[in-house]
Amino acid sequence: MLLLLAPCSAAVVDRVAIVIGKQVVTESEVLEDLRLTEFINNEPLEQGSGARNAAAEHLIDQELIRRELEMSGFAKPSAGEAESLLRKFRQSRFHTLADYRTALRKYGIAEDQLKQRLLWQVTAIRFIDFRFGSSEAAADAPASTADGQMEAWLKQARADTQITLKPEAFQ
Repeated sequence: MLLLLAPCSAAVVDRVAIVIGKQVVTESEVLEDLRLTEFINNEPLEQGSGARNAAAEHLIDQELIRRELEMSGFAKPSAGEAESLLRKFRQSRFHTLADYRTALRKYGIAEDQLKQRLLWQVTAIRFIDFRFGSSEAAADAPASTADGQMEAWLKQARADTQITLKPEAFQ
């Protein structure tokens, strides 16, 4: 019996990086978010502690927005919209399908991960526009007011939520 249990106890599957309320974010999720962000922003791969911390902050904000979105009953875009988003992204950034696939491999990203991230970005932008005012406002004052409202809300949401970052995941 002990011989059967020994191989199982030696493997580390993943470790907790962040706890946001009751939501656990693993180290691999932080690294995935980092790779996706760098890929979308056309930035070089950087997985040092500073980049990991930035990804953690991004994930915290995203989780708080996701919670607010779900509580509000806001209608999310259809899954069919993801294909269109992916096609537009690919056409705007890559000359060939081979270039696109090479870049995905370089960043260690699956196409489905990218598709889900693009769909989430559209969802979050639409929700933020709905909740805090249009980000496409013609005048600077309304746009900065909406940005200020969102920043104030995120600051308050962070203060109202128990957030724990596990330092060992960011070294």
